[in-house]
Amino acid sequence: MGSAHARMAARGAFAGFFIFFWLFAAPPRRVAAGEEKKASEAKPYVFKSALTSGKKTGEIMLGRTTFEEVQKMYPAPPFADYDGALRPAGKSVSGGSPAIKHVYNPWQTMYAIFFDEQKRVVMISELYELGALTEKALLKKYPGMVESDSGQDSVEYQAEIEECTTIIASVELTGRTVEQLSYAYTCE
Repeated sequence: MGSAHARMAARGAFAGFFIFFWLFAAPPRRVAAGEEKKASEAKPYVFKSALTSGKKTGEIMLGRTTFEEVQKMYPAPPFADYDGALRPAGKSVSGGSPAIKHVYNPWQTMYAIFFDEQKRVVMISELYELGALTEKALLKKYPGMVESDSGQDSVEYQAEIEECTTIIASVELTGRTVEQLSYAYTCE
């Protein structure tokens, strides 16, 4: 499991740059169009969480679930210096969406869970085993996805899937498979 968490941390740092830019440096489309919604008015997106064993652990509501609630869902790591514990997310930028302040990698998962200043969940990133989800299947499942960024090794797609929730997919170019899916809360 240690290598999976190391892989999550390495890819999380790479994807984090694009996610931070998209969510916080670029103006949100809804705000630019004058259609800003408050969190209390929007139906929350529910992420169904599971351990790597496939055992369901609970539901996380973007913008509402707190760190304390998330922490209760997952087993405690077997060692005190677990590198996935709650920690500062690095440089935090905001621009119409909740600012990411903290990140947590629950034990026995492939998730990075991001929190705002009040320690409410504002984004969940989920790593995929390479080949588990193809680019073609992704675009079929979310037909409104548009390419938002590309690099030498990957391309990023995004789409609003519900009010106040955007999905961001990182696809590696070699095999055209999804590396990571992120669900981001975009309301104030």
